[in-house]
Amino acid sequence: MRWITHSCACSHDAVMGKKRPRFCEHGHLFVSEKSLASGSKRASRSSEPRRDWTAARLKVESEARCRACGSTSHIEAAHIMGRKHDEATIPGSRVLYVDPNRIVPLCGPFPDGCHGEYDHKRLDLLSRLSVEEQTQAVADAGGIEQARRRLAPSAYLEIAA
Repeated sequence: MRWITHSCACSHDAVMGKKRPRFCEHGHLFVSEKSLASGSKRASRSSEPRRDWTAARLKVESEARCRACGSTSHIEAAHIMGRKHDEATIPGSRVLYVDPNRIVPLCGPFPDGCHGEYDHKRLDLLSRLSVEEQTQAVADAGGIEQARRRLAPSAYLEIAA
């Protein structure tokens, strides 16, 4: 039997005699593929589309290190400008493609670690991104200044006098 999550589309194939994990590495609950196909009440709760994380996870696993602090434990794929920029691979499809240039490896587990710090706008990542990632961030944000506000929030903090 195959188990998948609603939020991040992680999957787990059941192995006879082994206990399956309740949650994926991102902390999302696994649901049986059969219950998703039957449209059960539990499966229909989430309005989140499924995401294809294949290329993004490959990037995170190959780097295997947090870009912010260098930690090698609990590495997660963090969206640079947000999940809303993931696009359907095929027009009209409910499966969204997670572009590796929209992802950066950060330590967690979320909401702790650098992933939580970045999502709460307390971590600057601008200097730690590749040119391709910065270019994608500017395109997603709609401009260089909007991207800079997200990627370097400390530059916009007001200093109390």
